[in-house]
Amino acid sequence: MIIEHYLAKFGRKQLSATASVLLLGGTALLAGFGLWQERYFSDSRHFLIGSCINLAAIWAAYRIDTLLSVRVTRFFPETEQSISRVASWFGAYAAVNVALFWAALPVYRLAGLGGQGADLQWAMRVSFFILSASLIGAGLTELTYAFRQWRSNQDELEVMQEKQLQTELDAVKQQVNPHFLFNCLNSLSVLIADAPATAEKFVDEMSKVYRYQLSVNGPDKEDMLVSLDSELRFIRSYIYLLETRFEAGISVDLDVREVFLCGQMVPLTFQILIDHAIHYNVVSAARPLHIRISTTETGQLEFAHNRQPKMLSMPLETPGISVLTSRYKLLFNRAGAVQYKEDDQQFAIIVPLIFT
Repeated sequence: MIIEHYLAKFGRKQLSATASVLLLGGTALLAGFGLWQERYFSDSRHFLIGSCINLAAIWAAYRIDTLLSVRVTRFFPETEQSISRVASWFGAYAAVNVALFWAALPVYRLAGLGGQGADLQWAMRVSFFILSASLIGAGLTELTYAFRQWRSNQDELEVMQEKQLQTELDAVKQQVNPHFLFNCLNSLSVLIADAPATAEKFVDEMSKVYRYQLSVNGPDKEDMLVSLDSELRFIRSYIYLLETRFEAGISVDLDVREVFLCGQMVPLTFQILIDHAIHYNVVSAARPLHIRISTTETGQLEFAHNRQPKMLSMPLETPGISVLTSRYKLLFNRAGAVQYKEDDQQFAIIVPLIFT
């Protein structure tokens, strides 16, 4: 919570700048202690002037190394060019860092800062240490670059999966509409002659269904989620059309707790599940299909129906229900977001609600 509060208050850029300042300051202190040992902290001249020179040299090395790092990445951007990148980074870092260190030695002498920093043999040992640090820096730079590339590839893959799933889901929706329209018109033609009052209500509910379908379809609705309340209002109209068409052959029971009505879900989830149940099960007055839509104690949706499969040599999952499952998995960024339960008597699917 403390870290989140800090990020929210100061922002990531400010945090990065603060980390850079602390890192440079810490490196300057270590360099000063390495050059002058205890004298660095006991003598104010060594501490103040030495720290300023160290900071200038380290800041220059940091800026030049960063610029060279970007250029190396441009020359060797591919994943398989890892060895070339590390070798180039090491060569660049070593040349810059050692050169700046040797350029700083006369400045130390001019400032009257003697001690180990003025000893040539010791300076050679420090140069070797800088070479080792440059090699470690090159390796860390490669790790950072590889991680960023991996994250970029993962983000691109997720975007592609999202677009593909949305395209498939839109295709499923478009497949549903023509069949649904044909069945509705067929039922309506019978009602107009036999039950004009029922036909009028049928047309009203049918218009509600199509208005809702139009409101959630389209290329600009790819990332759209709807509330459970909206989906229930739609599905009640849809159920009326189905019960008018199948009469005693189908019944749909809604048992949804009011506290979960604000939960978000993929549009037309219920329609896809109901159409799947009708497509693969016998629906008749002699063998009615009983569907129940309810909420669990943990805020999930359970869609269940009795199993009376048609004699079809086809897999259980249609493209519609499999795409819907993948869509929810992608939204939740984990496997198993949608769960299936089935036995010889009943099939059930549990769909999560998204609360924001």
